Amino acid sequence: MFQNKVTAILNLDKSPEALMPLTENRSIANLPFACRYRILDFYLSTLANAGIRTVALFMAETGRSVYDHIRSGKAWNFDSYTGGIFTFSQMNHKRALYEAASRKGPFYDDHRLFIERSNAQYVFVSGAKIVANVHLDEVMHQMDRCESDLTRVYAQVPRELIEYHPNESIIHFAEDGCVDRITKEGVTPINQATVKYDLNMTLIRTEKLLEMIEKAEEDNFYKELDEVIVEYMGDYRAEGYQYEGYVGNIDSIKSYYDVSMQMLNGEYFTQLFQDEQPIITKAHNGSPTYYGDHANVINAQIGTGCQIYGEVAQSHIFRNVEVAPNAKVDHSIIYQGAKIGKGATVQYAILDKSVEVEPGAIIIGTQDDPIVIPKGSYIAASDDTYQNATYKFKAAR
Repeated sequence: MFQNKVTAILNLDKSPEALMPLTENRSIANLPFACRYRILDFYLSTLANAGIRTVALFMAETGRSVYDHIRSGKAWNFDSYTGGIFTFSQMNHKRALYEAASRKGPFYDDHRLFIERSNAQYVFVSGAKIVANVHLDEVMHQMDRCESDLTRVYAQVPRELIEYHPNESIIHFAEDGCVDRITKEGVTPINQATVKYDLNMTLIRTEKLLEMIEKAEEDNFYKELDEVIVEYMGDYRAEGYQYEGYVGNIDSIKSYYDVSMQMLNGEYFTQLFQDEQPIITKAHNGSPTYYGDHANVINAQIGTGCQIYGEVAQSHIFRNVEVAPNAKVDHSIIYQGAKIGKGATVQYAILDKSVEVEPGAIIIGTQDDPIVIPKGSYIAASDDTYQNATYKFKAAR
């Protein structure tokens, strides 16, 4: 355990446009996952399981959905006397002010103050859109044994995971085993079956990170800290740590849908959740789900407090969802509080919180292009099937 030896900074401001409308009022990190978790839980669990008790979250906007989920951080033991979760919001607004006025100055004051007050030897810096169960204590042990300034976490993955994903990165190593460079997918052609996928996770010596921050301010380079590290890591000795567990990359609606559906596969679910290191989330106390006499459930994950009277297959059903008699939910993700009316059909779709589907309504997407219904929508029945090519909201509340 590395309590007080390591502190952490998580950047929750990656552009959410590719996941709209799911990210209209929440960051990618706060997307619901596997009926009870959030993407952020995988990062907080990685820290908690390594005994880290202090973390800073830097958020693009207000972060309201994040605050609602993490609260005091008690679930992950961040509510100790010597630790805590520290939040810094409106980073996009702050960055815009600096860039618009070509302003020079202490853009990274919050980062610097947090790092210095943590009094830690190392800082773990990461984005927050990867689904993985990283053992940070193993990264720490490797860091202690070597003389590197920083360690970058990567995974050997099939090329399909990042091919044609221009915001993803590949890590390259020199002959001496040190990190040579990190390139964006699309810049370097992928010819091999697997690639070294950079997970945007760095364990770095505190004094080296502070040096990078000083360089960034001198160069008016106003980005998130994970981007600062990539910009200046060529000036430092960097080594790699290969993570060998499950990796899911959430960078689009399609990838979010696919990674979620993989959790219905026992092999993938076991790799991620039944590791010796548990994934921790905020507890919700609720009544058991009720299954009616004619309910038919096939290979689905279902949260607490639901009422299932119809048919559910190959789907994720979050808490307090009602599936009425003769309704069919197939290959879909249904968020908390949704209601599927009698005789309705929902197939290859993602329904956000509190969506109501009128009796008899039909929503049909495809595996390659699932329909997304925004939060609080009311889907009325009509003679037309709600399909991707012609989908329009007929009514809204």
